[in-house]
Amino acid sequence: MSHADSSFPAENHASIPGSTVQAVLLAEHLPAGWQPAKLGSRIFRQHTSVGFAAPEQLTTAGTARQDRGHTLLLLTLPDLTPAADFSLNQPQTDALRIWVAAGDSVDDGPCQLIQLQGVLMCVGSSRAAISGTPDRIQAVSGSVLEHCWLQAQMLRLEQQISERWHELDEDTPAAFELTEPMLDRRQQLQDRFRQMIAAKALLARLAPLIDCPAVWPPTLTTQAAERLREKSRLSDRLQFLRDQLEVFERVYEPCGQRISDFLSSRKSHTLEWVIIVLLAFETLLLVVDLLSSLSAGT
Repeated sequence: MSHADSSFPAENHASIPGSTVQAVLLAEHLPAGWQPAKLGSRIFRQHTSVGFAAPEQLTTAGTARQDRGHTLLLLTLPDLTPAADFSLNQPQTDALRIWVAAGDSVDDGPCQLIQLQGVLMCVGSSRAAISGTPDRIQAVSGSVLEHCWLQAQMLRLEQQISERWHELDEDTPAAFELTEPMLDRRQQLQDRFRQMIAAKALLARLAPLIDCPAVWPPTLTTQAAERLREKSRLSDRLQFLRDQLEVFERVYEPCGQRISDFLSSRKSHTLEWVIIVLLAFETLLLVVDLLSSLSAGT
């Protein structure tokens, strides 16, 4: 349920009494049928757009696939409890947790539950719920959706890298010695090198959103974003991915260099043999001409 091409059965949209459920699409471009909203930080809005629609929109075939975005359900539940009296023991806490967990798979792990200044946030891989006063819900909605997008991107990168360790083991010998049979895999090595560069580029785009400095003076919006990042250890995971991609880079960069050197050397050898053949042919002509001259002189 955490992937962009997931579908949400209509029966799973059942919400908590008094709450509102909306479908959210986080994608570079929003297709028709999605209402754009200006939410999240400035850097986040440079990378993706936020669109809202009725929950039934997620059942439309191909919506998420076409936009290659991340889709989720967002539940908002008004609660007028004063901030001083607000806690994780609110009556709706368990209901929010159960609703969010219903959209996650077993591999997604437990949802994140955070209480901050009179607002309760529960975030999973494909669902998020916010409870508090309307103004506080509005203040943290952008932070929650931005975090969901970051989580989706990080999980995708982590999954891609975990699936490619066996490829790295297979390609490591080419980083030290390139043989003629390995040239048959040149296109495959190039594709894997491009995938590694694409992963590093995406990580570089995510870094300013994860390793951003604390904002002063702090606001509910910025504090919610910081708490969500800390709760999911995004900064540590970012560094882990950097270290892992560095290992891939140390293998595939020499592979590319050795392929280039090998092809250049082979072309150079071919040219040398062509020159040798031409010189031999020229020498043969000179010998024939010399013999002809000697025969004519006698």
